[in-house]
Amino acid sequence: MPPPKSEPRDPRTGPSSPGSRGAIAAGSTPTADAGAAVLAAGGNAVDAAVAACFATAVGEPTLTSLAGGGMMIVRDGATGEVTICDFFSNAPLLALADLDEPDFFPIDLDFGPTTQTFHIGAASAAVPGVIPGLCQALERWGTRSVADVVAPACRMLREGFTLGPYQGFAAKLLEPILTFTESGRRVFHIDGRMMREGDRFALPQLADTLEALAPDWRGYYDDVLVAAMLDQFGPARGGLLTREDFDAYEVVFREPLEVRYHHSRVLTPPPPAAGGPMIAMMLELLHHRHLAEHEPGGVDHTRRLACAMAVADESRREGAEALSEPRFSHWHDRFDALLQAEHLPKARTPGGPGSTTHISVIDHTGTSAAVTFSYGEGNAHVIGDTGIVMNNLMGEEDLFPDGFDAAPRGRRLPTMMSPTLLLDDEGGVTALGTGGANRIRTAIVQVITRLHDHGEAPEVAVASPRLHFEAGVLNVETFEHADGGDALTALGADKLVRFPDRNMFFGGVHIARRDPDGALSGGGDPRRGGVLRIV
Repeated sequence: MPPPKSEPRDPRTGPSSPGSRGAIAAGSTPTADAGAAVLAAGGNAVDAAVAACFATAVGEPTLTSLAGGGMMIVRDGATGEVTICDFFSNAPLLALADLDEPDFFPIDLDFGPTTQTFHIGAASAAVPGVIPGLCQALERWGTRSVADVVAPACRMLREGFTLGPYQGFAAKLLEPILTFTESGRRVFHIDGRMMREGDRFALPQLADTLEALAPDWRGYYDDVLVAAMLDQFGPARGGLLTREDFDAYEVVFREPLEVRYHHSRVLTPPPPAAGGPMIAMMLELLHHRHLAEHEPGGVDHTRRLACAMAVADESRREGAEALSEPRFSHWHDRFDALLQAEHLPKARTPGGPGSTTHISVIDHTGTSAAVTFSYGEGNAHVIGDTGIVMNNLMGEEDLFPDGFDAAPRGRRLPTMMSPTLLLDDEGGVTALGTGGANRIRTAIVQVITRLHDHGEAPEVAVASPRLHFEAGVLNVETFEHADGGDALTALGADKLVRFPDRNMFFGGVHIARRDPDGALSGGGDPRRGGVLRIV
């Protein structure tokens, strides 16, 4: 099943004007429009980002869920302070080995060139954090109430949204999971079949849930949502979740990990997140490698990027410690050795496209919010009659390279999510991030290098060709290669996989920027239905 083709396009709605309130880039029209409406009404970037996150339920209904986990990076425009709001999922205190008959089983998804196995069922549910995370971010930085920010989503959930090519492709891809249970079929079936491109998707029951949540989100979350999750995904039903898991869960506010890349400070999530330290490692290695001297997509340019990706993979278990001396000297030497080697190295097999979305917002004051969140692929169950699909993050192999029972009990899962800010020395601010599982880290690095080394505008940088090297496999978009990528065989990768067009495999980097003079710009990635709104 090939993914929908995405034609290059200018995702901008027009240049910003002196009266512009802000810019938002996201993965669907409803998502971006919800955030834009809040900006236009006087809300700030965090208000808009939270509103957009709730609206993904209609604009990106199969790609994420309010019962997943996420990560937000926020810059306060008044103080310049940057904070990570970590609301990713915790592993439960119980493990699969503690249950006699855990409800945990594999299911295959067809990605076209390959299939990938995921695990679903009650025991695949991790402790979710999206609703507490979004609401606490709103309380800390926002200027609008929960009722204000859910209002656009509620209206859209009742009116419905006509699914486009990307939403239709994602629905077809995830159909085996999302229609595995009767509760899933009630949400995602239209006229007795899985929804598809051209269908109008509406979910008024979720609008009812959000409106009930708004007056007292803490009370509703605990009394209704947590109670339902404990009933459906606790040990009595073959799941792992217990009251202790929810009592112990906390949204954590962290200082970002920071590195320099040319004329910018790059700020990204620190451990226990896995993606941020890997992005920092790649940028540190590439900082003085003169990428600007090499033609993008050429052999020398590709070799440098692929070797940086390989070193970041090898350094993953060290986290931020890999960037400290003398460890960075070791990894720097390792990078040099790989550059000189005849063939690119080998490693484990990369995963398939991740069901994750990203939103980037900057307002006229310079307050910035970039948020990434995911539910894996869903665990096939809807929580009660709320319209919210439960996550299967405990069934995501990419999170557990040492096996499913290797997760530290009761602790944060090591997400690859990496919402990132670039703070230019001249005063410009750029917010970006992406979905895409293991490709998150490499997509972000490539967009940063396109911006800094090659001087591309944001909308061009997100649409430019990408590559991903992992497990000895070099995946490359070849739509700008005159020879179809033949020259890259000289790199000696175990396997060269060519994508003739932009492909969702390489993520969907949505980017918003405010220049030092206050001008706003950005770009929505055409690989994942990207939309930019400047209001």
